[in-house]
Amino acid sequence: MNHEALIAWTSLYIAVGSMALLCACLAVMLTIHEVRAGAWRPPLVTRLDVALALPKIWLRWQKNYLLGAPVIAAVALAFAHHVGFDVFWNIEPTG
Repeated sequence: MNHEALIAWTSLYIAVGSMALLCACLAVMLTIHEVRAGAWRPPLVTRLDVALALPKIWLRWQKNYLLGAPVIAAVALAFAHHVGFDVFWNIEPTG
């Protein structure tokens, strides 16, 4: 892989990883806000409801996290467009 492609791919992975981390943190904050504000609250009437509360909160977090997926994809595509798509496809070895 040539040096430009390696730098481009590494930068893309760092950017997407940073955006995913930011999205995960914001999803945690949104889930906590929804529970505290009463916008969403898992039912806690029966023992089964209490036992399933954590998985339901986890699924709510995943839903909130996936709402950020289009933003992550848009940032990745914008970065790839800025660098130039041909740089990413030029992975022939040099030397």
